[in-house]
Amino acid sequence: MEKMTIRFKDYGTHLGTRFKGACVRVQIIEQFNRCGRVEFDFAEVEAVSSSFADECFAKLIFTYEWDKINHGTTFKNTSPYIRTIINNAYQERRRTRTHESVNRSLLVF
Repeated sequence: MEKMTIRFKDYGTHLGTRFKGACVRVQIIEQFNRCGRVEFDFAEVEAVSSSFADECFAKLIFTYEWDKINHGTTFKNTSPYIRTIINNAYQERRRTRTHESVNRSLLVF
C-alpha cells in the first residue's frame, strides 16, 4: 500500500487557526482516499494550537472510523508538545462524540 507524506512545514512553523486546520484536513482526506496511508511529518514545525489540531486531526473521526485513522496514519518528527496537543484533541473529540451518541439514544425514550 502506497504512503503519502504531508509536510506540515509547508503550512508554517506555527499552526494555529481552525481555518488552516480545516484546509489541511481536506488534503489529508484526499490523500487518505487515494493512498490509504498518510504520514504526517512535523519537521521544523514549532507549535500547533489545540484549535488547529481539532480541525485538522480530531475531526477526521467524522469521516473515518477510529481504527482506520489509527492504523492508516503515522506521525514523524513530532515534538512531545505537539504530540500532546494532537492526542488531547483526539481524546476530547472522541469523548464528545461518545457523549453525543449516548445523549441521542436517550432522546429515543
